[in-house]
Amino acid sequence: MRRNWTRLLRGGALVCGVVVAMTAGTAHAQGKGAPAPAPKAEPAPKPALKPKPGKILTPKQKQDEAKKLFGEGKAKYDAGQYAEAYEIFKQADELVPEPPVPKYSMAQCLDKQGKTDEAIKMYEAFLAGKTRPDKDAARITDANARIAALKSAPADVSVVVLPAEAAAAALTLDGQPATNPIKAAPGKHTIGAVLEGFEDGKTEIEVARGEKKEITITLVAKPKVATDPEPGPAPTPTPVEKPAPAEPSGGSSIVPAVVTLSLAGAGVVVGGIFGGLALKSKGDYEAGPTQDLLDETERNALIADMAFGVGLTFGVTGLVLLLTDSGEEAPAAEPKAASGFVAPFFTPHGGGAAGVVRF
Repeated sequence: MRRNWTRLLRGGALVCGVVVAMTAGTAHAQGKGAPAPAPKAEPAPKPALKPKPGKILTPKQKQDEAKKLFGEGKAKYDAGQYAEAYEIFKQADELVPEPPVPKYSMAQCLDKQGKTDEAIKMYEAFLAGKTRPDKDAARITDANARIAALKSAPADVSVVVLPAEAAAAALTLDGQPATNPIKAAPGKHTIGAVLEGFEDGKTEIEVARGEKKEITITLVAKPKVATDPEPGPAPTPTPVEKPAPAEPSGGSSIVPAVVTLSLAGAGVVVGGIFGGLALKSKGDYEAGPTQDLLDETERNALIADMAFGVGLTFGVTGLVLLLTDSGEEAPAAEPKAASGFVAPFFTPHGGGAAGVVRF
């Protein structure tokens, strides 16, 4: 046993001697001018990251790590980097889920990004956690207010009207005037654009609550109507020589005969009309005798008789004028002798005579 201990001591002393010799050799080499190794640069501090899988942290370490992450997430949020802030807050929430303060911050990030439904769920998750009424009172109040506001929030629809010259088109939402961007309740809608000189345009959309959306409506110009060219100066009229007036004929004219016969025809027409009315009222009287029908029959018959009489008179006169006109000029020295005639006429309700005298 003693021998074993002796061997061990001797072996240990030998190892120590070798180590001392190597150290002395190294120091001797450095003393001869060998360059010393450059000191390593201190690594830059890294931001707090999610612990690697499998690394076990104590509750105190988790609290410290979550606190660092929360500070980094707040800096990202204040800088407007809401997506990056959300991921950092999420890491902090996974480390320390209670109290659920990171969930409130995650909900704010979703809210800022316009992710309405996801933000509502995250606010509700925060309220469902073990909140602290004293420290989280402001967060609880804001979360409830944001949930109510987001659930009733309309969608924002930005409308781009093309082409550029149609950008001033008036917009409508389901037929009612609207301003851009359009506030639309969740659901399906029809958005239209109207501008003079263009065909009306419209598009169908479906939006969720709080959604931010952009749509494009393209208007088509109406075909231009061809217009007449502006009139030029009127051409100078060519003077036309007027024919010399014809010498008046010495013979008599047949115009009086034509006029008289026309009046005769008018008399016959009027007589025929009232004669027909008289026959009709007479038939009505025979079907149902009344004093009014009798008076009407006699009145119509009288007018018809008078019209026929006038027509006959003018007819005879016109024939006489037409037949007695020779068209030859009478000698200027010989005066014309007076001539004339009388023609009687009779009707069922009376009679008379018509005469013509010529000089």
